[in-house]
Amino acid sequence: MLRSIRWTLQLWHAAILVAALAGFGAATYYQVSRSRFREVDTELMGAAQVLVSKLRPPPRTDGPPPRLVRPLGAEGPGPRGSGEGPQYSVDDGRPPPGERGRPPHGEGPPDRDGPLPGYDPRLPDPDRRPPNPDRPRPRDDRPPPPEGERLGWRAATVRDLELPAGFVEHVGETEGEKPYFIVWQNASDLMKASGVAAAGRVPTPVVAGAPNNGLGPFSILRRDGLREVLLPGPATMHVLVGRSVRHEQERLRQLLFLLTGTGAGVLAVGLLGGWVLSRRAVRPIESITATAGSISAANLSGRIDPRRVPSELEALATVLNAAFARLEASFDQQTRFTADASHELRTPLAVIHSHAELALTRERPAAEYRQTIETCLRAAGRMKSLIESLLLLARADSGRLELDARPLDLGNAAEDCVNMLSPLAAEKGITVEANIAPAKVTGDASRIGQVATNLIANAIRYNREGGTVNVVTATDGPDAMLLVSDTGVGISAEDTPHVFERFFRADKARSRAVGGSGLGLAICKSIVEAHGGTISFASEVGKGTTFTVRLPATR
Repeated sequence: MLRSIRWTLQLWHAAILVAALAGFGAATYYQVSRSRFREVDTELMGAAQVLVSKLRPPPRTDGPPPRLVRPLGAEGPGPRGSGEGPQYSVDDGRPPPGERGRPPHGEGPPDRDGPLPGYDPRLPDPDRRPPNPDRPRPRDDRPPPPEGERLGWRAATVRDLELPAGFVEHVGETEGEKPYFIVWQNASDLMKASGVAAAGRVPTPVVAGAPNNGLGPFSILRRDGLREVLLPGPATMHVLVGRSVRHEQERLRQLLFLLTGTGAGVLAVGLLGGWVLSRRAVRPIESITATAGSISAANLSGRIDPRRVPSELEALATVLNAAFARLEASFDQQTRFTADASHELRTPLAVIHSHAELALTRERPAAEYRQTIETCLRAAGRMKSLIESLLLLARADSGRLELDARPLDLGNAAEDCVNMLSPLAAEKGITVEANIAPAKVTGDASRIGQVATNLIANAIRYNREGGTVNVVTATDGPDAMLLVSDTGVGISAEDTPHVFERFFRADKARSRAVGGSGLGLAICKSIVEAHGGTISFASEVGKGTTFTVRLPATR
């Protein structure tokens, strides 16, 4: 399964889809939970700050009684400026209202009791001066209130301490969900608790005696389904306000189930779509496989239509079609080779069989028996030559052609072949011209001589009467060259691609007349390539042909 393209695509698709869904679900859950608990913390912090503000001491009222000072307007018994009586302000340490509310020493508007009548900070004040930090401020010489009065106020305040009603109604629906608070002093002196904390179901946190010891301005506590804010209060007091978050946790669990279910549904749809897409993706490969499977010895014409496959597989289809074409050509060549080889072997066998049968029909003179035996011997020699040629080609095809490679002179090998074939040329009235130059190579002398013999013999056989054969050897850069040219009939353009094919004859009637089997040039090509060289030709009909052999030269 892991080697299947379809399953590989499906698994990668599933992995990417699961990762994307998990990331989206986790991010959504985190943002929603963070936002919701931040709202809860804000509500608890607001309630805790209200309680701490109630625990702070009230403003001091133990100073000297106020006294009346100068009138504010005209005399009279009525309101200011009406003539109905004088109006008085109270001397409580604040500037008189008639001076347009300018605070003393540039200290800003009046303090927490608000501005007095007549004070308007928006009016320009030409006498205003910037504050002077070196100017002494009024000193409060009043003694502190008695300790009993101060503690009595605090006890009364703690006893009446309650959470804001709006906050309680907004948060709690059932008794277990209503918010609560705890106020304690020092490390564990409980002063007051409300709600579930008063019932003892919420333990008081252990905090050191100092108000801000390790807590900073506030702390967020999470304990067993509870969310709490711990805030330092006055002196060594601490205020804790908390509430149950089970409702929020239940809503988050529902959100988690919703995200999980939605993700599972999206994953199922995605996997189904991925399976369909992967099937469509591998369908062209299945078509290519079916076409390749239909190729056999009986049917070699099947081809893949590149227009019906995706562009990514078009190159593969082209390569496979080329391979199928080469396979078809090889089968055709093998079939033709088998037929030609059978035909070539049948001729000498028929000669031997007919002459032997004729000799045995009756008693004959010794001379006739001798003639019959000589004919059979020539036919057997031709058969032997054909079989050896076929064996040489078979070894060359399998890469097992044995070569006795030694340093030799290509010019000497060509000259020996010219001398050996000169009688054949003289018999046909062909002139052989040799332009021999030293050309050092490394190779099998007998095989290279066989190449030269085949090329020169073909140039003599297929030449016109009174024609010429030129044999040239030379060194051309890294190559040693052998050129054999004739003035014969040449090779037509339609026969040019088949010259080196086995059993091919350009002029079949004439080839049989001169005894050729059509294997000579195929053998030459195999031997030259086995030596690491090349063989080529150029021909013009009616003017002749030139064969060129190039072998790696040695120094």
